Amino acid sequence: MDLKKHLAFIKTVESGSLTQAAARLNYTQPSISQMISKLEEEYGFPLLIRQRHGVRATANGLKVFHIMKDIQKNYEKLIETVDNINGFEIGEIRLGAFTSVAVKWLPQILREFNKLYPSINVQLFEGNSSELEQWLKEDKIDVGIGTSHSEKWHFQPLAEDPIVVVMSPQHELAGLETVPLNIMESVMCIVPYPETHFDVLKVLREEKISPRIAYQIRGDETLIAMVRNNLGISLLPKLLVNDCDMLMKPLDQYVYRQIGIITTHAEEAQTPSVQKMIQCIKERVRSIHQATV
Repeated sequence: MDLKKHLAFIKTVESGSLTQAAARLNYTQPSISQMISKLEEEYGFPLLIRQRHGVRATANGLKVFHIMKDIQKNYEKLIETVDNINGFEIGEIRLGAFTSVAVKWLPQILREFNKLYPSINVQLFEGNSSELEQWLKEDKIDVGIGTSHSEKWHFQPLAEDPIVVVMSPQHELAGLETVPLNIMESVMCIVPYPETHFDVLKVLREEKISPRIAYQIRGDETLIAMVRNNLGISLLPKLLVNDCDMLMKPLDQYVYRQIGIITTHAEEAQTPSVQKMIQCIKERVRSIHQATV
């Protein structure tokens, strides 16, 4: 079994280009093309459809593509396990996280992880709920830190992140100790799009609240800037706005998003590097959470 040919095919399908696959694997484009042609000869059917602008997998190619990816991941796990047994703690980790997690938690997590495992390379992906889901689905990340609303992923809870109301100090509601959720139906609100803060809109939907929307914003920084300038109030996770120069008010009922570790497979099925990262995340988040309680 020639795993180099498998990897050439995998990267070609993922990128949709023989040239891009060659660049990623440090081969020439003819070499990649030749490896895939040899695979096609061995299997007895075409794997790729060559198009004017790139390539795509045939129906049969797509069937073997997913099996090849599993073989490749298991091979990587085997190599890492052998290296670990021999005392070499090396590996690659692709880590995805929410923006709020990336800003508030990841610096401490990565500082600790790099101290413990300096030879393990970590590639970071920062995104929203939809992007994390897509990256897991497309196998672009090994582990994510966020929220999950899909039973197809393995989810390990880390911490509850309260949903709070944020507003300018000049807002008419600034004197309230707590804010009733239904007040969002009578004052101007700035709300995120579903793909950016699914958990916030889920709260409104479950409580049957129809906010009086002044603006709907996709970017966190823009949304926060508009609230700061008293263009409306917003409902956001506490972790995101904890250090912002705005008023943060608790709701009159406790609602939260559950942040956790998201993977496509159980922890014991991960590579040794990913298992080490998962343990480091758990320990550091526990420490951070205890320090803020």
